[in-house]
Amino acid sequence: MTDDERTKSDDLPREGLAWYREAFADTPVMVALHRDGRYLYVNDAAARGLGATSDELVGRELLEFAAPEDRETTRRRLESVSSRRAVAPMRPTRFRRLDGTLIDVQVMTMPVKVGGVDLSHSVAMDAREHDESEPASPRSEAKFATAFDVSPDGIVFVRLRDLTITNANPAWCTLTGCDRSALDGMRLDGLPVALKPDEQRELVARMTEDGRVRDFALQFRPAGSVEWRHAVVSAELLELEGERSVLAIARDVTEDRLLQARLRQSQKMDAVGQLAGGIAHDFNNLLTVIRANAELVIGDVPQSLESHDDLDSILAACDRAAALTRQLLAFSRIQALHIRPFDLNETLRTAGHMIARLLGPAIAIDWRLKDVPLVLADRGQVEQILMNLLVNARDAMPDGGVITLETEAVDVTAETFSEQVTGLAVQPGPFVRWTVIDRGHGMSPETRAKVFEPFFTTKQSGSGTGLGLATVYGIVKQSHGYIWIDSALGSGTSVHVYLPVAPASAS
Repeated sequence: MTDDERTKSDDLPREGLAWYREAFADTPVMVALHRDGRYLYVNDAAARGLGATSDELVGRELLEFAAPEDRETTRRRLESVSSRRAVAPMRPTRFRRLDGTLIDVQVMTMPVKVGGVDLSHSVAMDAREHDESEPASPRSEAKFATAFDVSPDGIVFVRLRDLTITNANPAWCTLTGCDRSALDGMRLDGLPVALKPDEQRELVARMTEDGRVRDFALQFRPAGSVEWRHAVVSAELLELEGERSVLAIARDVTEDRLLQARLRQSQKMDAVGQLAGGIAHDFNNLLTVIRANAELVIGDVPQSLESHDDLDSILAACDRAAALTRQLLAFSRIQALHIRPFDLNETLRTAGHMIARLLGPAIAIDWRLKDVPLVLADRGQVEQILMNLLVNARDAMPDGGVITLETEAVDVTAETFSEQVTGLAVQPGPFVRWTVIDRGHGMSPETRAKVFEPFFTTKQSGSGTGLGLATVYGIVKQSHGYIWIDSALGSGTSVHVYLPVAPASAS
């Protein structure tokens, strides 16, 4: 094997390859894993079938072992699997062993993921073990079943004439929420799995017209579940035991879609932050000119004149506009912060008691502050975060209630935020997490995805600028911290803020 070929094998995740070897090492049928037309792994049965050892096969091209008259067909089938991620259904062909002799086999190739890498997986059965004049025996079905039972993708065979399910692997049962024992004799249209009607009609139409479907995206609801999930389905018409059948392979991509959505949201927030920062700087320059000229003029205008009051209004408007630009700069993370170590508990308690008087008598604060180390941040900006979060919590409970304020020392790792945010370059280390919890009406997933965007607000017109949480987001990010929101309709909202612990030398 050349260095280049060895590299192609070595760059695969070791855990994935170890799992694959363990799953197929003792399988009685010939199994091979390959990429770009070269063997990455062959099991003992495949090595014996080709008259070689595994070490002699890994890195070599599959076409070397195809009979000369079958090489072009084999090349097209391999290309279809690797480039279009299509299934090459079971078909008879001949392999050329290492000593040059030919053997008749039945071979099938399908796309798989091993350790997150797109590869190809072939299964072959020696035709000499079967009487081709008779239908395939139950023993041969069992052999084939062992080859796809461990696939992470759901695989099902359906007899076309009556839509009866003839075989399904465990991954397909898990995906659909159906017990394997209940599938015997069940019709496909009798499965307790819901599909979107329009997607179901389009899937059937494509299958009827083309005899195959590739990477068809649809939504489904597993049996016994109320959650709609997303899947990608590929299907192929083929002959199986003398019957026209459908082989379908389904992959649940719900988590992939969520990760992609979180990544897009993170990228959008960064882009909006850059735009907001540029606008704020230009706007602030205009305000400086307006205010400077108004201050020059007002000194020469007697207070008794009406124009003096007009100039006062201009200066007041400049102050309000300057406050908005400071919020935009905070969101864009380019304002100057005075970073220094301070006691977060003391800051929250002092500022919280003052803010509580503004929240009204119907709101109470439940203090749950644990002993935590000093944090490294801008104390004044942390007080602004607290103000925004407490006011939002109060607004979420119009009839009053209790707001809980918690602090806790935590260790952040690369996996801490994997369920909430994607695309973060997490800096592991000690942090203090403080949380503001309300028992209000909560937020839908759609609202929660937008709460940090500037000018987005759920309040009535005139009740807010929509910059409160955008400002909080910018301050936290500029402080090298993290923030995420846990909320659901009817279950209240928890806002978690992580601030870095001050190093011992700084305190």
